[in-house]
Amino acid sequence: MRGDKIEWETDAPKVLQKEKSVEVFVTILEEDSAIKEPRPFGLSKGDFVVPDNFDAPLSEEILTSFEQ
Repeated sequence: MRGDKIEWETDAPKVLQKEKSVEVFVTILEEDSAIKEPRPFGLSKGDFVVPDNFDAPLSEEILTSFEQ
């Protein structure tokens, strides 16, 4: 079951009956932890500037540094 998400109340009993051992990771979130409203468009306007050459191909030097 590695990498699979199971719902504890519905899937766990079936999985536990089939598997000899399982790893369980539990994530507990506070009730208010989820973002309730989308962030407004332009929230970070003026905080950074996208350069004009943003979409330009990378130089050989930069490409080589990624490939090593």
